[in-house]
Amino acid sequence: MQNDRPIQNPKIQMGLDIFRYVCHDGDLAGGVYLIDENEMGFAYWMPATWNAFIEDRELELGFRIRARQDELGAERAKYFIEGTAHVLGAMQQFGLQTKLWGLDIQRLIQKGGKLSIQHNYPKIPRLAGIDLRGKK
Repeated sequence: MQNDRPIQNPKIQMGLDIFRYVCHDGDLAGGVYLIDENEMGFAYWMPATWNAFIEDRELELGFRIRARQDELGAERAKYFIEGTAHVLGAMQQFGLQTKLWGLDIQRLIQKGGKLSIQHNYPKIPRLAGIDLRGKK
């Protein structure tokens, strides 16, 4: 899962590619954002051997979620779903921490004088309505 537009800065794109490589090679899941003075790029890598995210480049997000008990057995399916829940909880906590720290730092700066922050980034896309099941 990554940006819905081309990244202009090749160093940002290279950093995002390296992140995805490290996650894939290291059996890790996570997210990263990189910023220069003009743009921001982000990437998430979800699939790992210990969760139910499965890479699928044919889907809009590049992954699907699959852990069927009839294929894996109840114990193994539960293992993958718990790994998936761990990824989602960490993603939510990191996002909330990032937002709160950004607001805290903004408030600290505003104590020193007037500060107006204007974000020129496009609207954040939502995942609602996206089918993660893959083709039947």
